[in-house]
Amino acid sequence: MARELGPEQITVNAIAPGLTLVEATEYVPQERHDYYLQGRAIQRPQIPDDVNAAALFLLTRSAGFVTGQLLPVNGGFVMN
Repeated sequence: MARELGPEQITVNAIAPGLTLVEATEYVPQERHDYYLQGRAIQRPQIPDDVNAAALFLLTRSAGFVTGQLLPVNGGFVMN
């Protein structure tokens, strides 16, 4: 889609969030939360604002030349 829409100056990206503290993840066992917390470069719980900030960045002119990308937002749990 990025190649198809690029000529129209439309960017296409995706965000891959890590385990985020929200109502929908309350069922996840504490051991799993601890696993992600201990495996992150930034060792604190991930909150919705972490993901929101990445999404807002992709909506700005500053990200106008970023397209066709998958942006992991996981505090460094997975690093490429």
